[in-house]
Amino acid sequence: MSAYQPWLSTPSQRPHPQPPPSNERTVRHEIWQRHEGDEWSAFEQLPPSIRQRLREHAYDAWSVNALILWRHYKRVHGPTRRAERALIRYLDYCERLEREAFATRYHSSYGTPLPHDAAVASILRYTPTNQASLCVNKPRRTSSGQHGSS
Repeated sequence: MSAYQPWLSTPSQRPHPQPPPSNERTVRHEIWQRHEGDEWSAFEQLPPSIRQRLREHAYDAWSVNALILWRHYKRVHGPTRRAERALIRYLDYCERLEREAFATRYHSSYGTPLPHDAAVASILRYTPTNQASLCVNKPRRTSSGQHGSS
């Protein structure tokens, strides 16, 4: 048996392929499979509500994966608000799983709770803004009912 047979060799004997350069420093690769593709193109194909939720995701929600999920939810529910809500619920669930995995890994590595969890901090989300509150120099009414600048 002189021919190389990779299925017979032990994992330590096989050369390990180098992963592509990434700034990913989490345990996500142990939880999920990231599908390859054009992230921006995938993002643009999603409905606005899903794109908003991906922007709010605590971690990179991987647009290509989200598009694959969106296509599945459209087949199941049709291209409706119900499908969008179902996918958003699933993204929320995935985010909770990731946070739990990160917190567990952090605690096992450092012996303390994840600082974000220890502080009981919430994940920052976008909220609709009132356009009137964005006007910095908006004149206010005086006690006489007329507009004034202070």
